[in-house]
Amino acid sequence: MVEFLRRTIRRTTILMIVGVFTLTFSGKITDVIKGESTCVCSYDGYGYYIYLTQLFQHRNLDFKQSELQAVQNRYCNGTYAYQLKEMDNGNSLDIYHMGQAYLELPAYAVGHFFAKIMGYPKDGFSKPYHVTFLLNALLFIVLGIYFLNKILRLFFSDQVSALVLLIVYFGTNFWITAIHSYQLQHIYLFTLIGLLFYCLLKFRELKSKKYFLVAALTLGLISSVRPTHVLLGLLPLLMLRKVYPTKWAYWKSISLFPLAGLLFNLPQMLYWKILGGSWFILNMHVEEVVIVDPHIVDFLVSYKKGWLVYSPVFLLLIPGFIQLYKRRKDLFWPVFGVVLLAIWIFASWECWWYAASFGSRAMVDLYPLLAVPLGFAIVYLGRTKMVAYSMMVFVFFTLSLSVFQSEQFSIGYLHPDRMTKAHYWYIFGKYSIPDYTMNRLEIDREDTDWPSKIQAETFHFGRIDTIDFSFKGLVRVPAQIPTLVDKRSLFPKLKTDETLLEAQIRYVNGDSLNPGVIHFETFSKYNTYSWKAYSLVTQKHAGETDTLVVRFNLPRVNHQDDKIQIYVENPGQKEVVIQSLKIKAFSLIRK
Repeated sequence: MVEFLRRTIRRTTILMIVGVFTLTFSGKITDVIKGESTCVCSYDGYGYYIYLTQLFQHRNLDFKQSELQAVQNRYCNGTYAYQLKEMDNGNSLDIYHMGQAYLELPAYAVGHFFAKIMGYPKDGFSKPYHVTFLLNALLFIVLGIYFLNKILRLFFSDQVSALVLLIVYFGTNFWITAIHSYQLQHIYLFTLIGLLFYCLLKFRELKSKKYFLVAALTLGLISSVRPTHVLLGLLPLLMLRKVYPTKWAYWKSISLFPLAGLLFNLPQMLYWKILGGSWFILNMHVEEVVIVDPHIVDFLVSYKKGWLVYSPVFLLLIPGFIQLYKRRKDLFWPVFGVVLLAIWIFASWECWWYAASFGSRAMVDLYPLLAVPLGFAIVYLGRTKMVAYSMMVFVFFTLSLSVFQSEQFSIGYLHPDRMTKAHYWYIFGKYSIPDYTMNRLEIDREDTDWPSKIQAETFHFGRIDTIDFSFKGLVRVPAQIPTLVDKRSLFPKLKTDETLLEAQIRYVNGDSLNPGVIHFETFSKYNTYSWKAYSLVTQKHAGETDTLVVRFNLPRVNHQDDKIQIYVENPGQKEVVIQSLKIKAFSLIRK
């Protein structure tokens, strides 16, 4: 009877989780049917999906910017289609990998079938495609629940498994990622990594070849969805090393994993080779993965996107990994090694905050692995009443906080991209804020009037410093020769990248028909990642001094030693003279 009740608790928990997600996605599908929602996917999600629309609509992968933008104009309110990069050979390549398109293909095919028989446009974006896209996302969420439950039951009781399931789905940023970013990779990778981990565990237990084969194919598929997740190769490498009687048998079996990776990545390589001219094109994004300069502290504990700030329940991983080491050292090193390496790589991405999200969404992929040490922490801390009560209070608080902040995210109080310490505590615990203001957020880098807005009101979270960032001197720019005006480090003279630059350029442009262009570029030793350009037009008589005043915000600066360079291009036939360049920097210094 007791065992039946325990199983009932776990099964009821699973049904409740599935039911909540089903109801949420049913609402989304209803909005599609009513015509209130028309955009299947945009931004990064569009980059994954367009492999299908291009291949089945045009029978090729020769993307055209105008065609992609036309679809976004029609269905997604004109969201900019930035997914292509023009190569030296003139072809435009999708900067995203095609692995997720494999996972979306069945939904696309079903949507295409219904679009055909129901008379909807067969363009990949009409209502039938949108509905099947949402159903596909829900399917992977349910499959993720299924595999995570099976993993937990290999280690823990029904009660502990039920509690861990509740924590993962409602006490972390999984919920927001699933309902707001379902077009991205994370819910798919969550499920695939859960399947991989489960198959490896079962293979160790049963030595069944079917689990080994599924694990190898799954890892190959994962690597085609997100290439950096090849780091998950550590799991079979470390988990299976003592399964085989000889080293030869071990390495012979392990070799199947890279072969599976090659199998799933071969279409991508052919695409690169045929249209891009190279078998391997490692990165076409503006940002780079710079493993020698990771933003680990920001990634983990910053108010902007800190993983442990917005999913603090994972502080239980500290005792959890200790217990995993003591009880299952055979699993500790594979899981801990993958998580440690993943955090390093995730934090090394120059866009370490991963754009719009609730907390560090990149970590959602790994929750099937983290659920095991989380369960061990609960078992260990539940041994004595006093500690167990304290743990349950902590779990209840963090779960409630996550649910509440998820709602704040949905209504717009918790900003997806510009959170700060001041704004976090301004909205903390509040569902309704009279006279709500966004001035405590990180500066809006499209707004060049933010200093006056902040100075016009009284705030106690910081101050604005004005710094002379001028270049003094005269620079002559010959015809047809780009000439450097200045290059300097941003720090330590500037204290923060929340800085507006106001530049006053006094110049003489000798050729009124072909004015010079002054460029302001922010760059690291790895790449140039932000640029502004302004035409030095002639507004007076030839040979007279003109003045141009421009204002622009610094981008989010990626590295402490990054610089700004200023240069002038002169397409005319006469000399351009920069007589002076005065720059004021307005920096928001936060307490």
